[in-house]
Amino acid sequence: MEVSRRIMGKALELLDAGVAFALCTVASVKGSVPGKVGAKMIVLGDGTAFGTVGGAGLEEKTKALARQCLTDQRGGYFTFDLAAYKEGGLDSLCGGTVEIFVEPVASRPHVLICGGGHVGLEVAKLCDQLEYVYSVLDDRAEYASAERFPNARHRFVARPEAFFPEANLVEYSHIVLLGYSYHIDTEILVQCVQRYTGWIGAIASRTKRKQMFKRLEALGIAAEALARLEAPVGIAIGSESPAECAVSIMGSIIRHHKLGLQSSPARTMFPVNAAPRAATHEAREAHTSR
Repeated sequence: MEVSRRIMGKALELLDAGVAFALCTVASVKGSVPGKVGAKMIVLGDGTAFGTVGGAGLEEKTKALARQCLTDQRGGYFTFDLAAYKEGGLDSLCGGTVEIFVEPVASRPHVLICGGGHVGLEVAKLCDQLEYVYSVLDDRAEYASAERFPNARHRFVARPEAFFPEANLVEYSHIVLLGYSYHIDTEILVQCVQRYTGWIGAIASRTKRKQMFKRLEALGIAAEALARLEAPVGIAIGSESPAECAVSIMGSIIRHHKLGLQSSPARTMFPVNAAPRAATHEAREAHTSR
């Protein structure tokens, strides 16, 4: 069977754009049917389709199943009789039987790494291995360079107050703050919580978290907005080195991406004035510096 370059190219385009879709493939046929084995159709969550599995009632039925599979995140094989005279058959007189495999393809994360220091570099390396998309923001050109982050989708050299008002933040699934300056990370939080509704994580010691949140509260930012911040960010694994910290941070991002969880029971958000000691995160801040 021939593979459609157009459909496979569209699938790659959607993957790179972080758009979820269902890939529908004619897996087997018996008798007279319009779609041949290997025919493919891509279906988006809103019902938009690319390609074909045979047209008419079969195609509309497949689109509806594909949308449901996207919602349930569970695919499978579906058999259709293209014979109106058979019980349960589609409104067709082709007479054959077709089996279609529907595969939901989840959107890939696009992580905005704010801070291209030691930990940011290690986070990028893990994103490469996971095939996650990532972009880098740093106000220091050498820490957001193509040489340092060759696989980044975007590399931005800018201060947060200049970047965020102009940025298309819908593009990012996760924003993680790994800056070398408390003042810069605080400004990023000020910008993010008012413009971005997704997951935000910040590398932070007890003192840093307290001071950042004081600034946010003084600006009148609602407690609901602060509650979705993960600070200190990462799964508690006793991390110390930049690479270990990156594993901790990416574990938290993977958990949110796969399970929709903001923080593990061991790292539930805590009141600013009751932050527990987080020695590993004290070390993390040192790793983000030059």
